[in-house]
Amino acid sequence: MKKNILTILAVGGVVAVFASTSAIAAEEEKKAKKKPDQAARFAKLDKDSDGKLSAEELKAGFKKKPEMAEKILKAKDKDKDGSISKEEFLAKRTPKKKKGDDAKKPAKKPAKKKDAA
Repeated sequence: MKKNILTILAVGGVVAVFASTSAIAAEEEKKAKKKPDQAARFAKLDKDSDGKLSAEELKAGFKKKPEMAEKILKAKDKDKDGSISKEEFLAKRTPKKKKGDDAKKPAKKPAKKKDAA
């Protein structure tokens, strides 16, 4: 009887693992369909195919929200040349530090010196 229970539990475990794996894969596929590839998005916005997005190209891509184009340009234009290169566009965003983040971290205590005895 114990053998049957263990077999059923093992089969149940495999089914549960398979079900959760397929659910994760389905979720990732759903996200991929929902959010277009960033490189493809860049190519679509880069109307003159010069490898950079100008303020005008960004505004054309964000017709309903031109202020969003300005925010994106300001945030992504790291070299401040007035346009966003493909590398700048594809670079991962680093979150800004909140005020007081440094103050929350405890200061490191200096190492204790051993007595030379």
